[in-house]
Amino acid sequence: MLLSLILVSILPGVLWLSYFYRKDRYEPEPKKVIARVFFGGMLMVIPAGALELIGKDGLAAARSTGDLGLIFFYAFFFIGLIEEGLKFLLLVLAVDYRKDMNEPVDGIIYGITVGLGFAALENLLYTEPMGFQVGLWRAVVTCLAHATFSGWGGYFLTAGLPKLPVVQRFLTGLGVAFFWHGLYDFLIFLATPFFTGASLMLTGFLVYRLLRKIRELEDLSPFAN
Repeated sequence: MLLSLILVSILPGVLWLSYFYRKDRYEPEPKKVIARVFFGGMLMVIPAGALELIGKDGLAAARSTGDLGLIFFYAFFFIGLIEEGLKFLLLVLAVDYRKDMNEPVDGIIYGITVGLGFAALENLLYTEPMGFQVGLWRAVVTCLAHATFSGWGGYFLTAGLPKLPVVQRFLTGLGVAFFWHGLYDFLIFLATPFFTGASLMLTGFLVYRLLRKIRELEDLSPFAN
C-alpha cells in the first residue's frame, strides 16, 4: 500500500523534475543542491499544513456559502501566500544565490524544483485518504501547477527585472508566484465545471509559456558557447 502511494504521489514529482532539469543544457545545477531544494520543498508542506489548519473552517464556510470575497481572500492571501511564501523562504535558505544562480534560466529551474518537492508530499497526504484516482489527477495537474507558480516566480530571480537588487527580485518573484497560485485556487474553489476547466487551461498556459521562456533563456546562457 505504501509503495503504491509513493508511486502515485511522490514518483511523478521526481519524474517531472528530471524532465525540467534536462532543459538546463549548458551548465546544469549541482544535483546535491537540486536534491536539497526538492526535499526542502517537501518539508515546507508541514508548516504550510499547520498554518492552513487555522483557516480550514473559514475556507469551508466560505465555499459552502459561495461568498466570493472570502473565497478570494482564502485563495490569495491565505493559501497562496502561505505556500509560496514558504517555498521562497526555502530558496533563500537552501540556495547560494550568487554561486548557484549564475545563468538566466537558473531561477526558473530552482523555482520548479521547490514547487515539485512541495507538490510531491502534498500529493501523498491527499492521496492516502482520498484514493488513487485523486492521486493520479494530482500527479499531473497539481505537480505542474505548483511547478509553474514557483517557476514563474523564480524567473524574476535571475532573468526578469535583472537591474533590481536581490531582495526586490525575491519579493517580485514571490508576488508573481503568489498571484498565479491564488488565481488557480480561486478558480478551483468556485467548484463548477466551467471554472475547473479554466484552472486547467491556466495551468496549461503557464506550462507552455514557461517551456518557451526556458528555451529563450538557454540561448542567453553565458556558457552557451
